[in-house]
Amino acid sequence: MKFQEMTREQQEAFSRLLLSIVSIKSQEEQQFTQQFFRFLILGNGAGIVLLATIMATIAGDEAQLMALAAPLVKFFVGAILAALVFFPLMAVANQATIYIGGQVTKFFLNELDIEEFRGYGLNKLERFVINILLIGSLLTFCLGVYQCIGILRG
Repeated sequence: MKFQEMTREQQEAFSRLLLSIVSIKSQEEQQFTQQFFRFLILGNGAGIVLLATIMATIAGDEAQLMALAAPLVKFFVGAILAALVFFPLMAVANQATIYIGGQVTKFFLNELDIEEFRGYGLNKLERFVINILLIGSLLTFCLGVYQCIGILRG
């Protein structure tokens, strides 16, 4: 059913509904992105700060200082990987909003039926890249924590 074929009440209802969908979709993408990256970046960043502080206090003991360099590098790599994930997700969130907004506009201009609306998301390659970056960041964080615990025990 095209927009002009609807009654006035249906047109107003669909207008509100579709504008709400665009708003919710963009907020959803942004919120998901922000929550996960806070966890990864703060975790790896806290590891970097903690190790840098410990390294500064034991600056005179070169053996312990060198032992802490490996987990510090792992936390740093984890923070970089977590930050790199932001770029593809930000691009997809932006494209999803543009794509859905374009469909809403075409619907209001009677160029698109309501049944022809389609969502927008990540393709398989984008999902694979994002998952590799996230898993890499998570693994480097876990390895850094494991090495720190080993250093503290030893």
